[in-house]
Amino acid sequence: MPKSANYADTEILLALIWTMPRRMTKGQLGRILGIKSAGQKHWRERLEKLGKKNLLSIETLNTGELFFGSPILKYYLTEENLEAIWLQYFINDNQRNGVGIDPYLLPFSVGIWNVTSSPGFCKLIGSKFNYHFLCAKNVATSINPMESIKAVSKDKVLAIIDAVLSVCWEIEAYRRKPALMDTLTPEQKKTYSTITTLYEKQIRAHPADYKRFAELVKKSFRTHI
Repeated sequence: MPKSANYADTEILLALIWTMPRRMTKGQLGRILGIKSAGQKHWRERLEKLGKKNLLSIETLNTGELFFGSPILKYYLTEENLEAIWLQYFINDNQRNGVGIDPYLLPFSVGIWNVTSSPGFCKLIGSKFNYHFLCAKNVATSINPMESIKAVSKDKVLAIIDAVLSVCWEIEAYRRKPALMDTLTPEQKKTYSTITTLYEKQIRAHPADYKRFAELVKKSFRTHI
């Protein structure tokens, strides 16, 4: 059996985050990462292990007699998966040394607050509203994941996941403290305006989920906002 490709679990999860809400087979996921071996058995075993940790979700499609009765497995993320990812990779890490260059989070300055100091932050990351917004943003902000993943150095993968998953918290921070806008450049303000337009659309589309999200923000960060 060939050796597993040299990609960390975090890089696999980053690919899934960048392609939300798509459901992909292991072969499709492998092509996003730029490898050919992802369709093989050892990749299925790797994804199953991530699924058991609730870091991703697995959908089984019954194909009947096609493919000799073997089902098609598709991998994707839910709001519960986002919470589990944050809990595993960030909640115990109180170091915020910068978030790298995130194609989705350009307007935000770095290290405004140490968000991991709050135990409730993993629930904020995994909120239904955050999931709605990430999915909508990824659809609206079309990218080529194959090029993006290759362009990311491995030492920035965790920092970029940090930035992507905390996007709703960052937006709320700017909405609640307008003085933060003074820290942005004209180009960043333009990007921020585009993102907040989409954010407002999601508030209108999912008012109940946003209300719960806003309450969670207030409860988790009452000393910061």
